[in-house]
Amino acid sequence: MDQQQETTTNIFARFVVIWTFTTRFPMPKALWPKKTVPGDKALSLMPLVSGLLGLFIGAVTAGVQYAGMPPLASVWFGVTVYALSGWALHLDGWGDLWDGIGSGRSGEEMRSVIKDSHLGAYGAVGLVCALGLWTSLLAPINIVQKIIACSTAASLGRLAICSAAFFGVYPWEKGLAKGWVDGFTLGDLTVAFICTMPFAAFAPVRWLIAAPLVLILGAAMALWMNKRLGGTNGDVLGAAAVAGEILALAVFSL
Repeated sequence: MDQQQETTTNIFARFVVIWTFTTRFPMPKALWPKKTVPGDKALSLMPLVSGLLGLFIGAVTAGVQYAGMPPLASVWFGVTVYALSGWALHLDGWGDLWDGIGSGRSGEEMRSVIKDSHLGAYGAVGLVCALGLWTSLLAPINIVQKIIACSTAASLGRLAICSAAFFGVYPWEKGLAKGWVDGFTLGDLTVAFICTMPFAAFAPVRWLIAAPLVLILGAAMALWMNKRLGGTNGDVLGAAAVAGEILALAVFSL
């Protein structure tokens, strides 16, 4: 296999890995890579995978509204499908981080709260805020723009994850996000940024505004959690995705 073919195969393998990890839509086992793909390399393609998922969610939301469902009801239908399709993975981290921050603790004490499988009051409030903001920001947007907003915001939300991974540190010996944060380079972040560009075609101005904002947001969350929590774990990454997506939707709502 020459170098060009090997590169193409590697990119496809990374796509399959991150698609399988972040969505509930299965890939045929025949497409699964035979060699292990490092998590940090697969992570760089998450903005592309999530943008495609967002495109699907936008089409579903716009479709039910076009069929006669009221705008607010259509976005709640859309966010339900979204959560079932994979967004719940990030909502879980968002809720856990709210519990950790709400506890008022830091370091290992805060980490123990975050790792608790039970959802606390702060986590519940955080989930209500996330779902409420997502639906409220998207509802007033016209049908065609809903599709564009969903795909672009989903992609940019995962760019925030990549920014958090780049600026984050993972000091613990083990954890799900260790392979995602360790070794995530500026080159990987650049690939992630490029992966958002296909979704900028129909809203370039909003993309130009939102992209640097979500990069800053992801970096700020990672740097804050590096100091307060002691590092950037999977819950911080998930929370960055939710926060980044809501921020991008806010830009589209202007």
